[in-house]
Amino acid sequence: MHPVDFGYSAPTTVAQACTELSGGSRCTRLLAGGMSIMPLIVRRLARPERLVDITRIAALQQLTSTGEGLRVGAAVVQRRLEVSAELAGYDLLRQALPRIGSVSTRNRGTVVGSLAHADPGAQLGVCLVALGGELTAVSTAGARRIPVTDFFRGPYTTALRADELLTDVTFARPPLHTIGYFESVSLRGRGDTPLISVALLGRRRVDAVPRLVVGGAGRIPSPIPASILDDLSDRSIDSASHTLREVLRFDDDLRASANHRARLTVRVLARLLRRYREENR
Repeated sequence: MHPVDFGYSAPTTVAQACTELSGGSRCTRLLAGGMSIMPLIVRRLARPERLVDITRIAALQQLTSTGEGLRVGAAVVQRRLEVSAELAGYDLLRQALPRIGSVSTRNRGTVVGSLAHADPGAQLGVCLVALGGELTAVSTAGARRIPVTDFFRGPYTTALRADELLTDVTFARPPLHTIGYFESVSLRGRGDTPLISVALLGRRRVDAVPRLVVGGAGRIPSPIPASILDDLSDRSIDSASHTLREVLRFDDDLRASANHRARLTVRVLARLLRRYREENR
């Protein structure tokens, strides 16, 4: 199948890109790595009238680490971040990035593009919710910061407006002595689109329930309430697993049922909690 005809432009500044988007039409789409939008175009599931290629905008190539967080520009590809020294201290991202597609797709797919696509089970969205952070959206009307708590609105739906360009994302820096675990489950193993993704974020030598975040079909990346766990004993973990099996809500699709996703999530969560308990003694 061939895509329908569309226009193409490649601005070299953020201002030019915003001008291209200023009509606010969903018929104009952004192109960075193309790993999300191009398969949709080829299958005619998306029919943009125009693609705006932002890969030539030098200002979107920034990758900087500060005491506050890790800032990643909209044109930074996943592989660049994966092998960057700036990733030190971000255990979740270090474990999640190699699970995204293959090396060839990570050489083209961008970090911000994956977040903007908002696949509910995607690895980077789950990591961003677990770590905390914010995204910068720019239009001809100006710039605004979007906290991650407000960004994901539903499966493949975000708070981004049609006339806005995401210029960067900032992943909040975890405190010292933070432990991070990430797991995803897919049909064909590492590199396939996840059925579910799970992140755990806790502190070494701190007797507290860690932060847990889950994403999967029909469920945007969401924290699991800490109140489901009294402590990290086997009894508490088993009790929480029973509760979660009843309350987790996913969607059925051609790859897995909602019930299967819920069972997978519960097992992965229990395994990560026990691992955290054992390594935190």
